Amino acid sequence: MMTILELPDDVLEEIFCRVPVLSLIRLRSTCKRWNMKRLFNDKRFTSNHLEKAPKQCMALMLNEFRLCLMRIHNRRFSPIKVKGELSLIDPSSSLYQIRISQVFHCDGLLLCVTTGDRIPRLVVWNPCTGQTRWIKIDPLSQGATYGLGCYQDKESNIDYSYKILSGMVYGPYFDIQEPGNYIKEKQEFKIYEMKSNSWRVLDATLDFIILELDRGVSLKGKTYWIADDIESLEEYKFLVSFDYSTERFEHVCLPDQGSRFETLSVSLVGGEKLSVFLQRVFERKINIYVSNKIGDTKVVSWSKVLAVDLDFYLTEDGRNFLVDEERKVLVCCASEGRVHIVGVDNNVRVHVVSATPLSLFNYVPSLTQIQQAIGGKRKRGDE
Repeated sequence: MMTILELPDDVLEEIFCRVPVLSLIRLRSTCKRWNMKRLFNDKRFTSNHLEKAPKQCMALMLNEFRLCLMRIHNRRFSPIKVKGELSLIDPSSSLYQIRISQVFHCDGLLLCVTTGDRIPRLVVWNPCTGQTRWIKIDPLSQGATYGLGCYQDKESNIDYSYKILSGMVYGPYFDIQEPGNYIKEKQEFKIYEMKSNSWRVLDATLDFIILELDRGVSLKGKTYWIADDIESLEEYKFLVSFDYSTERFEHVCLPDQGSRFETLSVSLVGGEKLSVFLQRVFERKINIYVSNKIGDTKVVSWSKVLAVDLDFYLTEDGRNFLVDEERKVLVCCASEGRVHIVGVDNNVRVHVVSATPLSLFNYVPSLTQIQQAIGGKRKRGDE
């Protein structure tokens, strides 16, 4: 009977494509014949692994400029536990841990905006492989927010490339010469292509504003955000998406399409679905819906998984909650660094994590490679 060591290389690769990423990383030193280092540097293999391997969802929290890995237990006395920190090291000094002000997740990559420097810096980082890519930001772009997404490279049927979407909001303000004349917000977008290492202005005239691009979620080549109608800012909210292949924005149908929401948030479930947190204006009841598997069909459909009554609103719209679809449990962040856990019994458990606002999101580790700039030199940590 043939053993695993006797299997052809192509069969071994097909098996490894179905092994969860954290388990695969532990196999790196098991057998020299498997040559994991070669596989981890093979774009074809890492792309196949991203598509075929089981998703391992982990909860990450941005707390006081630090990224923390969380363990959440619904039935324990202490439901929230910090398992450790993900440390991003300055390439110019291995002793300096970088402070992070914004973070965005896509395919196991983290797009981070650093703080503490005179000019914020932008870095794409894969905590699993240690790869990083530092990207220059225009000093005039301070205050911009960023999202990350993928698209299929036209030159390859397998390889995926990545783009960064940058957004700046100007206004609102009033015309001094004509009191009472309200001037609408204006939003400017720029696209950074990691393949070509270049920024360009995105020609887009929209009837809505996305206040913070870093509060969206990316899935299957699109990013989803909560948007505000320009005509009635902070009163009418809806869900929009951006396709990184076509570079177009679209409205996404919601399960409660006609309502006005006090709070509307979007998150990921299991690395394959979207979830939305809906709280209508003047109502305490919160409804949690989960979508079908994104990518299976072009139409997004929704199923209600949870309805609870809470006496608070989320601190801000956008990604700031998690939902366990199977157990029907909601985990969300409110003001003053409090994490609320509530299930179908409507029993709310509160855990104080910090004295400052928190950002909570799902992270799915992967072997996704980071495209380096053409002719660029690798920095420490990019091996």
